[in-house]
Amino acid sequence: MKVIEKGRTQTGWAKHYFCTGNGNRNGGCNAKLLVEFGDLFKTYKNDDTYITFKCCECGVLTDIPSNDPPNFGYIPDRKVDILHG
Repeated sequence: MKVIEKGRTQTGWAKHYFCTGNGNRNGGCNAKLLVEFGDLFKTYKNDDTYITFKCCECGVLTDIPSNDPPNFGYIPDRKVDILHG
C-alpha cells in the first residue's frame, strides 16, 4: 500500500471534564481536563460499576456517566480504596 495524499491525524475518543471528585468524596481541584479513552478505568462499589479518571493535577478521582465513553467493555478495571458516594 502506498499513501497518495496524507489524510487527517487519527484520534480516539476524548471529552472535556472538570476535576470534581464526583462519586469519590468530592474535593477535586476544578481543573478543566481533556480526558482521553486511555485515562479511564472502571471502579466498583458493591455491585455498581463506575467509569473513573484520575486528575493529573491533584490526583483526585472523578466518576463520569457510563454512557459517555464508547466501547465500555474495553475500559480496564482498577481497584481503589476510595468510597463512592
